[in-house]
Amino acid sequence: MTDPDNKSSIQLACPDCERELHLPGGCTDLNATAHSCCPGCGFAFETSLESFTGDLPLTKCAICGCEEFYIQKDFNRQLGVIFAVGSLMCVFLLMVLVGHLAGLYCLFALAGIDFLIYWRWKNVTVCYLCTTIYRGFRQQSAHKGFYLGNEEKYKHLRRDWIDTVGGRGDAGVDRNESKTPGLGE
Repeated sequence: MTDPDNKSSIQLACPDCERELHLPGGCTDLNATAHSCCPGCGFAFETSLESFTGDLPLTKCAICGCEEFYIQKDFNRQLGVIFAVGSLMCVFLLMVLVGHLAGLYCLFALAGIDFLIYWRWKNVTVCYLCTTIYRGFRQQSAHKGFYLGNEEKYKHLRRDWIDTVGGRGDAGVDRNESKTPGLGE
């Protein structure tokens, strides 16, 4: 059994049934065998989630087997855009109604608040291939921020992987069979 204080979790969209799943990392008291497949459709993960606990570094994705990850802040992007647009509207109104100096003070105050939120917020690790989100896992120095070159590399691999595994359940295509060279090797 894992430590009850372990807050590691894995968020994914099943490539077969397209359900969004939030699964605990590692073995839990409620589920002594952990998850090795999608609870909805039975899609078999590459690895059982039992070995994916927060105290171990991520080296391979549990869902697709990919070994490349990036890190990002665990913040709702839509909420961030709403905050930014709302801030800009407030600053603009203050500049028009009160004066430029008040608007600039407000702008600097909101930028400071934004910086504090960004600084205090935790990072998550994301798989480039299947976009599975790993929360509460130890950060590795090999995992850097999002790199557009890797995204371009994995864009066609992602489509091929979804076509390969989607709709097969536990049977059908072998795990390492792929139309794209380099996928699943």
